[in-house]
Amino acid sequence: MFISKLVIEGYKNCKNESSIEFQEGLNILVGENASGKTTIINALRMILKEREYSYLNIEENDFYRSFEDDYLSDKIKIDLYLSNLDPDEEVTFYSWCDADFNAVLHLDVNNKINRKGYYKKVIWGGASKASIFEEETFDSINCVYLPPLRDAEEKLTNGKKSRLATLLKHQFASEEDETTFVGKVRTFNQTIVDNKDGEFKEIAKAKFDINNSLQESMGTVFGQSINLQFADVTFNTILQSIRMVFFPQLGETNIEKFRDIAINSLGFNNLLYIATVFSELQAVGKDNNLFTILLIEEPEAHLHPQLQVKLIKYLETLTKSNKNMQIILTSHSPVLASSVSIDSVIHIYEKAGFINATQLSKLNMGQSKNFVNRWLDVTKSTLLFSKGVIFVEGISESLTISEIAKYSLEKYNRNKLGKKLLPNTLEEAGVSVINISGINFKHFFKMFCNIDESESVIKLPMRCSGITDNDPEKIKEILQDKNGKDIEKKVEYYPELNSKPKGNNSALDLIQTVNISGNTRLFASPLKTFEYDMAMMPNTNIMAEVLYNIWPTKGSVKTKLLEIANKKNIYANNDELREDAIFVFKHIEDDTVGKGVFAQYFADILSKSWIERQLKNKSEELSINIPEYIYKAIIWACGGDISE
Repeated sequence: MFISKLVIEGYKNCKNESSIEFQEGLNILVGENASGKTTIINALRMILKEREYSYLNIEENDFYRSFEDDYLSDKIKIDLYLSNLDPDEEVTFYSWCDADFNAVLHLDVNNKINRKGYYKKVIWGGASKASIFEEETFDSINCVYLPPLRDAEEKLTNGKKSRLATLLKHQFASEEDETTFVGKVRTFNQTIVDNKDGEFKEIAKAKFDINNSLQESMGTVFGQSINLQFADVTFNTILQSIRMVFFPQLGETNIEKFRDIAINSLGFNNLLYIATVFSELQAVGKDNNLFTILLIEEPEAHLHPQLQVKLIKYLETLTKSNKNMQIILTSHSPVLASSVSIDSVIHIYEKAGFINATQLSKLNMGQSKNFVNRWLDVTKSTLLFSKGVIFVEGISESLTISEIAKYSLEKYNRNKLGKKLLPNTLEEAGVSVINISGINFKHFFKMFCNIDESESVIKLPMRCSGITDNDPEKIKEILQDKNGKDIEKKVEYYPELNSKPKGNNSALDLIQTVNISGNTRLFASPLKTFEYDMAMMPNTNIMAEVLYNIWPTKGSVKTKLLEIANKKNIYANNDELREDAIFVFKHIEDDTVGKGVFAQYFADILSKSWIERQLKNKSEELSINIPEYIYKAIIWACGGDISE
């Protein structure tokens, strides 16, 4: 059995009826802040009567309230669907089942306070409120919740809320074992208090002195007498008095070396707490058929990346070895998201009052699925936490696009005064720049739109753009060898401005298909490559200045670069511009500097220039000229209008 679907309406940030589908085993909810991940977890806690949540009453803030108007939801509605029940579970959950023996659980809360001053929760199973509902059925579900800000030390110390005590309760197989255990502890305690061996005279003397003082001060009529003992010797109080200690290495047995967990690190106490909960779950499930649902928010809290990977791998193993366990967790960690198969990931995205949940396992990506699974490393998996994505070919674009975006967004907002403005940076817009290290855009666009065999209505619901080069073919040129004989050789082609050369980049074939989708656009350079097109805009002045500053040797190259920089992008004709653009481009490509190093310094100077503009009058002209294809890719990913 597993939770296959959750439907939420009117709860927290979910205005309209939203359906979230889950799979058996491990489910990882990822997405930006305020997308609805915690809303999903709390809805599950509430309808499953998770122990801590069951004590909480619904409050006014639990009902959806719009930020744009005065709309307030008049009800909270949550439906839970359980699928794949075995014969025993069909009997256990019979009162919740429909005709196909799929269990359905409903919860309704009307936005109306009753005479006792609280909102009444109504829970029922099956198709009708009038059907028989057995409250005891909840005893067959073990719902455990680990909050995002865990006070691990509090949960592991002794007392009524001790998680360790809860684990120990499950370790005892029978009441007879409990009775034997309590009897031995009581006998041990009584031996000390009664001082039968005469070893603890202090306790006996203290008891005698107190009783003597009571008799002398109150007399024999009104006086009382006392005895001394350890804490109440019952099974629960004994377990609650046991505390956990730690040693920083495995295998230590010398009790004198162990220390109180109060001096341990937050991260390791968090792990101790999680390990205790896991042990409890295994103890609970070893002798019965309880369905266990483990809800975890941000398991990465206080854990460094290697421990995050180790933890998520363990969770995978836990669900595979226990078919009656389902784990649903939320995360903001690209480390976690990139450490498991995309089949375990559910992308959560809030828009227009809906919580949109996309199971990556249901993205029909054909043969690209394995490619993307291997490709989603820590840096690239940030796309799962973004509002928008810009795919780029290489390191030059990945290092500079974020800086170019600042100028592009400023230009867009300047032209849109009085209309809807966009954020000032990609970071504010929640847009990630993802370097795909090549031109295999088709693998990645399949997550957002239909290409080739990836026909499906299920796609990631965010805006996505791509930036690719035109890469025209080399041209034939007749040269002469040392003997004066003509030879044919292919050389680089450097297109003239507005020449519209035919590209030789296979990614260009995707443009028509990609650009008819609602969320995706692919933009190509009109001339040659990112660096060449940037120079031809023209931006030869700033690009030559960067090269001049990082070129390692004095000589003709630095002299020419300084000459180009001093022209300030002013050219008598396009041929002169093209000549300087070629010189700049060739020396960016030269191994003396390299594209990566140039891009880093180019990004730095763009950043410094933009900061200076913020301190001055921004009405002055932009310090760079932005190619249209790059401008549109940025504006599209940020949610802007590129039709004009």
